[in-house]
Amino acid sequence: DASGAYAPPAYHVEISGLGAHNTNNIGGVCLYDVEFKVDGVRVVADAEVPITESKIVPFSGDGNLLFPGCRFVYYKKDANNNDVKVNPLAAADGTAKVCFGANPDYYFQETIYYYLQDPEGGVNNRVWAPLPTTLTTDGKLVCADALYTGVYMPVGKLVPPVVQLPPGQNQFFPGGLGGSVLTPPSSITITGSGTYAVGGICIIKTLYKITGLSDTVAVEYPKNNHYTEDTLTVPSDAVENIDGLFYWPGCHIVHYLKTGTPLTPTIQDQTTPEQGDWQICFAAIPGKTMTLYYYRDDLTTIAPPWTALPTTTQNGMACADPVDFSAVYAPVAK
Repeated sequence: DASGAYAPPAYHVEISGLGAHNTNNIGGVCLYDVEFKVDGVRVVADAEVPITESKIVPFSGDGNLLFPGCRFVYYKKDANNNDVKVNPLAAADGTAKVCFGANPDYYFQETIYYYLQDPEGGVNNRVWAPLPTTLTTDGKLVCADALYTGVYMPVGKLVPPVVQLPPGQNQFFPGGLGGSVLTPPSSITITGSGTYAVGGICIIKTLYKITGLSDTVAVEYPKNNHYTEDTLTVPSDAVENIDGLFYWPGCHIVHYLKTGTPLTPTIQDQTTPEQGDWQICFAAIPGKTMTLYYYRDDLTTIAPPWTALPTTTQNGMACADPVDFSAVYAPVAK
């Protein structure tokens, strides 16, 4: 066009010859670098492999496949000077790397996956497998070695930040006073006694009486991507018996204690008063009676139903103490 922009190179290319062949733009889908160390080796590369074909390959990774992808098929001359398909490309024969565009969202993580073009046992044995993936220093590309004859695609997932806070401190509430225009982190790890804000949803107060304790606290929505359960399906008598309404989201607290040799953080289904004291607070709704409820969830076992906690309301906050279970906590108002 008038700006001088041009379409990316062909979707199908063949590369051969000794030496490095860098920054090959394969159909505008991926960038491909290859270096052949011996004669008689070549690669056939193409982009936008039929998505219908790749979609039927089993994928059990963490995240979602980001179509389209690129395919690389390696060949090497045999003793009779015939092209023979090879997999993988041997280190003595060459090196290869594929790169895809990185999502500009800092919390969006990408991993490159591949499946073999011709696995043992036939195409029914194709399966996506992850590759060690690196992000370029400019944050624009994710890259991985591409030594296998197969199809490569990026997988993306959104990872919310987990902030490790110094004991007793919260960077969004300096000195324990006031607040800020910045929302507190939605997921934190606590390693010491103090007062912590989580996602603008709840405040956690911890008093550790022994060493080795820690907590993870995350905002918990009725449906979320972190856990498999839906909190709305956990049975409750709150609405039926007290004419109340749950107010979402809640907060998910998991208690840990270092045990074993070597010391390893182990989930504590329930803490004891000798170990420490925990308090959770939510904003009180004006003109409503507030009661905090919880259901037990240690990340592996859910123990319904929702159960009420003794709750006090003061200075605009509804608080419950103790918070000794690894559980999901949420406020109910009537």
